Amino acid sequence: NSDELRHRIRGSFATQNRAVTQQDYESFVYQMPPKFGSIKRCRVLRDNDSLKRNLNLYVISEDSFGLMTPANDVLKSNLKVWLQKNKMINDTIDILDARVINLTIDFVAVGSLEKTKIEVLTAAYERLQERFSRLPDIGEPIFITDVYKELRNVEGILDVTDVKINKRNADVGERIYSDVSFNLEKMTSSDNRMIEMPKNVIYEIRYPEFDIKGVIV
Repeated sequence: NSDELRHRIRGSFATQNRAVTQQDYESFVYQMPPKFGSIKRCRVLRDNDSLKRNLNLYVISEDSFGLMTPANDVLKSNLKVWLQKNKMINDTIDILDARVINLTIDFVAVGSLEKTKIEVLTAAYERLQERFSRLPDIGEPIFITDVYKELRNVEGILDVTDVKINKRNADVGERIYSDVSFNLEKMTSSDNRMIEMPKNVIYEIRYPEFDIKGVIV
């Protein structure tokens, strides 16, 4: 879609058919022909524990339902071959799985008397589901203030009194979630405006129709 296209173009703009910077490498990952497989998100980080110019390339793919899933070994092998022709001769690359954190959103909002609570709640769900249908970058924080902003722009909502973001800790029926441990409280900023993500972690609202809940008062 247009959001995904914009994301890829931004990363490719400065690349000149050679991989020197982190952005160059990430751009070449996204340019790999689809016949070799598809990486949904990637991030290159310098391996500070290595004495050489070693790079850690964190990747994540998506399944046929649009849910994040680890890249398989064939895809990783194809990606490594694809990068060989453009990488710096002294660079070595390790391709690793990005870790996925599944989050939930709960909110309380004040509704207008001109609309029913069901109408307002449905509009709020649609707004948030659309907002979080765009996958973030690996290491991108989630801004709690964005949730407030999106909800306040919903017709029929007068105010938003509370927003809570939590980690989904267990599978529910046929819905399978990540089991990666994550200290949400430690990673939340002191002003409660955002939740930082480690550089090799990507967050996901995996099942928005179930993982976004709200109350209109």
